[in-house]
Amino acid sequence: MSGYTQNASVAAAIVRQQIEKILRSGEFKSSEVLSNLLRFLANHSIDQPGEVAKEYDVAVVALGRPEGFDPRTDSAVRVHAARLRAKLAEYYMSEGADDPILIEVPKGSYHVSWRQRGGAPPRSESPPLQPVLSPQAGNAWKWFGMGFAAAIVLACAVVTIWLSARPAGVPTAVKTFWQPFLQSPQPPIIVFSNHRFAGSSATGLRHFREGIDSPSDANDTYSGTGTVMAVAELSSLFSLFGRTPQLKRAELLTWDGAQTANVIFVGAPEANSRLRELAPLEHFAFKSSYDEPQFGTGGIVNLHPEAGEESIYFGPNRPFTFDYTVVARLPNLRPDRKVLILAGTNTYGCQAAAEFVTRADLLENLYARVRVASGERLPDFEALLKVNITGGVPLRFQILAVRPHNRAPATR
Repeated sequence: MSGYTQNASVAAAIVRQQIEKILRSGEFKSSEVLSNLLRFLANHSIDQPGEVAKEYDVAVVALGRPEGFDPRTDSAVRVHAARLRAKLAEYYMSEGADDPILIEVPKGSYHVSWRQRGGAPPRSESPPLQPVLSPQAGNAWKWFGMGFAAAIVLACAVVTIWLSARPAGVPTAVKTFWQPFLQSPQPPIIVFSNHRFAGSSATGLRHFREGIDSPSDANDTYSGTGTVMAVAELSSLFSLFGRTPQLKRAELLTWDGAQTANVIFVGAPEANSRLRELAPLEHFAFKSSYDEPQFGTGGIVNLHPEAGEESIYFGPNRPFTFDYTVVARLPNLRPDRKVLILAGTNTYGCQAAAEFVTRADLLENLYARVRVASGERLPDFEALLKVNITGGVPLRFQILAVRPHNRAPATR
């Protein structure tokens, strides 16, 4: 029992060290609220394993809300928890890119989880305590200690391999939805949008004008916040399946590789040139903000509106409190390859689309709309969603329309 207690204390120390490293990072130094929330959830998860913190306690203790806090009318905890997940994703894409311990706040509950990202097991900054033995007992314990250590090393190796290989904790609805993207040995390609501007942040940016501006003036190094979060969501999901996706800016995608792979487009056609060229949708289209009606506002065109539906769903203007987004799964040129489109009228819609296809509760709503059980194969489809946004975080989702996709793959 003492050996178990010692290992548990070392694991807790490693987690606490990782939490403190995160809290010292640039992403968290500027946010006292999110730092308090992460520290509270981490301490609760370490000190009370298996017990999820109550929303009321999180609000009062971590966020400083009054004791009369009512979670039914105040969404502060849910909003800040979503912001915390986003901030952790930003950290692990920048300062924490090489950290061996991955700290996560799973959706749907208030606690912190941690796992190794792979490679050598992490080590605590302070060595574990060693027992003090008398000389007479030294030889007797020597061989026992060596055997015990070897057993521990072997057990840790087995557990590490098992954790890194298993897609544990992935609900059936999520596994079924993503199964076509996991069957190929070729890694899926995530193609994320990058706006084309002219100029720089120092001289001022404006949209690049095709045929007017010189190609040498083009600046395509910018991607939206929601696009970055969408890529992080998808990459995190694929890691649970033991897969590493290939990331490509839209301008760098070649059709030789794309037409035989599983491809995920993140971003609307206005900022994703390859999606504009592919144009495989048959029920919806994207209205550019440069087009009428409502010049300056993007939108999603409903090509075959049914009763109660609008012909154009116009996106928001600042402040962004909602967005419309298309989630569509289509066939690629090879019959065993798929194309997934996650595209809103702005960057937050893209983030919402990625969250939709990685959450079991939201996917189960989709399965119910097409009348397919969550464990059965989902036919190709095109769906239009509306999402409410608070503080840059997608919160409430509504499926406005779902259509079966029957068109054959487009050829170039």
